[in-house]
Amino acid sequence: MSLVEEAKARASQAGEVVGLATRVSPISHGIDHKEIRAEVPFEVYLRKRFLVGSYIGIALPVSKTLVLGRITGVERADIMAISRIPALSPVEDTSGFTTPLTLIIQLLSEEVEGEVVPVSSPVDPQSPVFIPNREFISKMLGLPDQGIEIGKLTEGYRVLDVPVSLSLETLRHHVLVVGTTGAGKTNFLKVMITRSDVPLMVYDIQGDYVGLMAREGGTVLVPVPRSSGDKVTDFVQEFLRRSNLSNFRIVEQRERRFRLSDGERTFNLELMGFRLEDTYQLIPETSPFFSGQGAHFFRIATDNCLTDIDSWIEECGDVLDHYNLHKSTVDNILRSVTLLRESGILDVEMGGNRLSEPDYDQLLREKSVVDLRWVLEKGVSSATTAAFIIANRIFRVIDSAYKESGRETPFLLIFDEAHEYFPQSRKGDEEKEALERLINRIMRLGRVRGIGTILATHRPTDLNDLILTLSNTKVAMRADEDALERIGMGDYTETLQASPPGYGVLRTFSLKVQDVIFRADKYVGK
Repeated sequence: MSLVEEAKARASQAGEVVGLATRVSPISHGIDHKEIRAEVPFEVYLRKRFLVGSYIGIALPVSKTLVLGRITGVERADIMAISRIPALSPVEDTSGFTTPLTLIIQLLSEEVEGEVVPVSSPVDPQSPVFIPNREFISKMLGLPDQGIEIGKLTEGYRVLDVPVSLSLETLRHHVLVVGTTGAGKTNFLKVMITRSDVPLMVYDIQGDYVGLMAREGGTVLVPVPRSSGDKVTDFVQEFLRRSNLSNFRIVEQRERRFRLSDGERTFNLELMGFRLEDTYQLIPETSPFFSGQGAHFFRIATDNCLTDIDSWIEECGDVLDHYNLHKSTVDNILRSVTLLRESGILDVEMGGNRLSEPDYDQLLREKSVVDLRWVLEKGVSSATTAAFIIANRIFRVIDSAYKESGRETPFLLIFDEAHEYFPQSRKGDEEKEALERLINRIMRLGRVRGIGTILATHRPTDLNDLILTLSNTKVAMRADEDALERIGMGDYTETLQASPPGYGVLRTFSLKVQDVIFRADKYVGK
């Protein structure tokens, strides 16, 4: 058996042979040049569809390895063009185009002794070219067979029956999803939320995920601001109305935690609040108001004068006099306390009782959404401060378990509209420094402890640089050129702008190739 026949036999085990690497021109490829040419007989071209973007396999006769490539271009030539015979006038002759189809193939990966590596072996002339089966494609791309399935691989306009998933290891290295309004980001996140076997928490400032969590049987946390009324049941009814969940009824109540049901499905609703006496150590790390000095002495003063936010200036202001602070530091503390009081998220009373925080240990075992719509009405800083207090609480519980036993706690934090939580700031700005300390804690330290972060935005140009640095997986959906350039995927601008909702490019360290194009599965609610 010849070398080419042996290569065909190997190719047949991974797909269907359809052609050969070109014989009519030299084949060269290298570090900066990864394309070769192949020919497909006309009779095969009639039976098969070869699309730009399709995956194609190559069996190398001499090195006896298999290569996966992707079609980046196609060429068709009439027999007169091939023969270089000038046409004196246009004459129809259908026999003239019964010529081979030329494929321009980008080399992606090579299997060498059972391991998938970058292509380094010479591609021989007459190397058999084959349409690969889905198992070969998955293996050569490095697609995981476990994790959260986000969609299916595509080639051209075709969706292949090849699942694309994000493994737990990929998720804990953080994921950034970028796409304009209507590109499919919300659908993408909903698919991930419903398919995740890992407990998670979604931070929701628009109410996009509240109904999903209710129908999935999870927990909805509502940080309640001041001026929300005193009657608990009235607030619950308003929540159900605004969330299009009016068919649910209260079936059980324990303090401010409710079990609601529509007869078939049930979910938990918990009304929560933050008490200054419990959160004053955290607040300077999570609010944008305090300077470094101000934060330090705010904690010291509150240590010596525990009270509520309304009485702090009156009862604790005098404590500051003992420290001979600079006037600017005192002014920063007093201004910050005033802004915190006006934020409306501290020491909130409802039904004659002061609201408190939930059981975070319990939340680490389930799926939940933090409904920030009510605190958002007090301002973006109120919503983000509430979100950061909760995220810090989650981190501290997980961190405590890690320090005590070295045990990791798999958990996902999901931020839609991430630019609202983690905005770009001026260099040297104290607010930026505080924000980046928080990002480092949650994303860099959190990763080691099992925390993965998924962030979605349509405005990556407004997103803090550190988020882009720490997000080792990026998903690009339809977006403008500036947004795609910001995440290093500007080359896909034309492709994605012409794509329907749900199409995306996945770039992650865990693949054997740089990028794959996929179509997200559609979320189907219960």
